Amino acid sequence: MTDPASPRPPGLPQFRGDNVPPPRGGRRWLPLAGDIALAAGLLVLDGIGAVAAFLLGIDYSGWKPFDPGADNSDVVLAPNWLYVGIAGGVMLLTAALLYRLRALVSTCLQVLVGIAVVVAAVAGAQIDEHRGTRAEPSAPGPSAHGGTVATVPFQGAPKQMER
Repeated sequence: MTDPASPRPPGLPQFRGDNVPPPRGGRRWLPLAGDIALAAGLLVLDGIGAVAAFLLGIDYSGWKPFDPGADNSDVVLAPNWLYVGIAGGVMLLTAALLYRLRALVSTCLQVLVGIAVVVAAVAGAQIDEHRGTRAEPSAPGPSAHGGTVATVPFQGAPKQMER
């Protein structure tokens, strides 16, 4: 029981007795409404980041942007799925930061979206490899200095000359 005559600071609980638990310590979890709002905002940012990574990774081989006479009919668009995989990895890393913030809903959603993006990147890379839709080296074309530039695919390590 509390003694009404004892001086007591206002607002602070008084614990007396053997079976009274101590106050909760440590950090509290993020409130649910804030957690859901954070999850929705990050979901939008994740979508924008994945689309941007996909668009930045597209290889536009055969495109001649400054040639007014070019019909650009031989343009090959081949996405580089590595960029999308990196974006998924960044999403998974931000999930660790959200867990440190103690935002449980945002953490779970971030992990699910990150795994989905990484799986989509791996699947896209496997489909491209199966179909053989990687961009071929571009044909020789004029360079900015007036000469002709030819791209040669890498054929392995150079052979040593015999003496």
